Amino acid sequence: MERNQNIEKRILWVAERLFLEKGFSGTSTTEIAKTVGCNQALIHYYFRTKEKLFWDVFAPKVEQVVEYLDAPLDESIDFIERIRNVIDFYFGILELDERLAPFIVNELIMNPGRWDKFRDRYLRNESRSTAFNRFENMVEEEIAAGRIRQIRALDLLMNIMSLTISVFIVAPKGFASGECDQNLRKTYLDNRKEEIKTLIVNGLKA
Repeated sequence: MERNQNIEKRILWVAERLFLEKGFSGTSTTEIAKTVGCNQALIHYYFRTKEKLFWDVFAPKVEQVVEYLDAPLDESIDFIERIRNVIDFYFGILELDERLAPFIVNELIMNPGRWDKFRDRYLRNESRSTAFNRFENMVEEEIAAGRIRQIRALDLLMNIMSLTISVFIVAPKGFASGECDQNLRKTYLDNRKEEIKTLIVNGLKA
């Protein structure tokens, strides 16, 4: 039993690495099986299809990111400061792995089927989107009070995410490969982060 669990975990770990490096279409279950050192049939036994394996790898991570939206929403500070904290939060996630931003664009945003599944599963399903519902309520309260312009919470979140992701897509030469000087990298990220905060905050003015 323990050996089976170890194989299943290794399949997930290898699949994550290959999906991030090569993308969904560039990764085959044959390659995953070869890297794991198991029979390809075993992958189909545990996960049935490559698409299911994809979601078994990344759904927990996506769910964690959505639920962690609660973390920056400290009600002891004003709404605009909370928005700045959300931007800091998403920057922090993307800084952890430079492969993540291109992966999100290629495999989630540019894939209508997966994007619809993400939206329905995490942003429209009340039982799995407590954090987003809280964020939505905060936005609606600010609009009702006349402190920000009329905007859907989903649009505001998408504005934040798309601007943040773009920083890691359009980056200085050598940035993703690690060849970029670390001080230059930090300066670049800090500058872009502050610019995005300014853009988002100014765009919310009533």
